[in-house]
Amino acid sequence: MDPSSTYEYVASPRKQPVYKLKRALMILAYIAYVVVLLVVGMTTKLLVPMLALVPLSLWIIIFFTWRYVSVEYEYSLTGGVMTLSYIYGGRSRRRVAEIRIKSMTAVAPFEGEYITKAEQYAPEHTLDFTSDLQKPEVYYALYETEDARRGILYFEATEQTLKILRYYNSAVVIRR
Repeated sequence: MDPSSTYEYVASPRKQPVYKLKRALMILAYIAYVVVLLVVGMTTKLLVPMLALVPLSLWIIIFFTWRYVSVEYEYSLTGGVMTLSYIYGGRSRRRVAEIRIKSMTAVAPFEGEYITKAEQYAPEHTLDFTSDLQKPEVYYALYETEDARRGILYFEATEQTLKILRYYNSAVVIRR
């Protein structure tokens, strides 16, 4: 295995009722914005300038806010570091964390007797980078940061991911 190689995986969360509710609320907020602008325009006798302002400002607001309704989770493994990022609307990326693979104390499937070990760990920080926590390929990684904070990461592990994790920290990786 080439230690300088990079591997990336993107998980799209399945459409849950929470996401549908957020989308519906965003659409209602857009409609309320238009109604408020039109009411202000009619009461201040500035209806014509408001009619010109509404489509442009609405487009700008939608452009900058709608991407937060469509979030994907990405992890990449490069040089012994797992980088976790959120991808908003397929356009912008926000790095959430970087975890050194050597700092992981356990990597195991999230099933059976391994679930109790994950629950007993009592992490201060939890990261869920899965499309669905009930999927069979979900693994968890217990880790400690440089400032001694404990965390748990849930992720969907592919064969390539497990190979890279075993290469950098074989003592903690448990396979099915």
